[in-house]
Amino acid sequence: MSDYEQIEGSIVFRGKTEAIYKIIVIGDPAVGKTSLLSNFATYQFKEKYLQTVGVSILKDTIELEDMDVTVNLMFWDIAGQPQFCMLHRLYFNGADGMLLVFDLTRFSTFSNINNWFNTAVKYGLSGIPRILIGNKTHLTEERKIIHPMAEHLGKKLNAQYYETSEVTGENVKEVFKKIAELVYEFKEH
Repeated sequence: MSDYEQIEGSIVFRGKTEAIYKIIVIGDPAVGKTSLLSNFATYQFKEKYLQTVGVSILKDTIELEDMDVTVNLMFWDIAGQPQFCMLHRLYFNGADGMLLVFDLTRFSTFSNINNWFNTAVKYGLSGIPRILIGNKTHLTEERKIIHPMAEHLGKKLNAQYYETSEVTGENVKEVFKKIAELVYEFKEH
C-alpha cells in the first residue's frame, strides 16, 4: 500500500503519525529509575550506581504498530534526593505521563510513592496517565513488598502496576510500550 492516496484530484500523504511526549520518572533515590531507562534504551544494565543530579533526559522512540504511530518519548529521570525538591515544579511542568518507581526490597521507597504522587498532583498532573513500577524483582530473597500491596496502591493511584528488573530486563520493554500507548491514547483521543 502506498503512503500517498489520490482523493478527488489531490494527492494526500497517508503516512504514519508521529508524536512526542514528556514522561517524568519519579521515586526515591536508588530505586533503579536510571537503570530502567538505561536498560530500555541500551538493553544493558550498568553495575555502578551513579546518582542523578537534578534531572537526566533520555529520548527514545517506540513504534506502536497496531496504532500505526511512532511515539517519541522524552524521559525526565528526576533525582530522588531531597535537595532537588525545589526544582520539581520546573521538571514536572508539561509532563504527559509519569512512571512512579519503588524498590521492592525497601519498604520506605514504597510508602514514599504517595508523596511523589501528591507532589505531581500539586503541580497539576493528577489527570495524566501513569504506571506504578515495583523494581528489582531479581532480588527475590530481599523482597519486602508483596504483590497484593503494590496492586492495591496501583488501584488507589489509578495506575497500572508492573514489576520489573533492570538487571534481567523483566517487563522493561512492556512498561515503556504501555506508557507510550496510554499517553498516545490520552492525548490523541
